[in-house]
Amino acid sequence: MIDSIRGFFSDVSKEMKKVSWPTQEQLRESTMVVVATCLVFAALVFAIDRGVVFLLEFIY
Repeated sequence: MIDSIRGFFSDVSKEMKKVSWPTQEQLRESTMVVVATCLVFAALVFAIDRGVVFLLEFIY
C-alpha cells in the first residue's frame, strides 16, 4: 500500500516536470480575456433579462 502511494507521487512529480507553464505575461493576457468575456456575457444576460421583464410588464 505504501509503495503504491510512493509510486503515485513519484509519477506525479515526473509528469509535473513535463508541464509547459505559461509566462507571467501569458497568464495576465489570458486572465484579461476571461474577465472581458465574463463582463460581455454578464451584460448580455442583463440586457436580455431587462428586455424580458419589460415585455412581461407590458403584456400584463
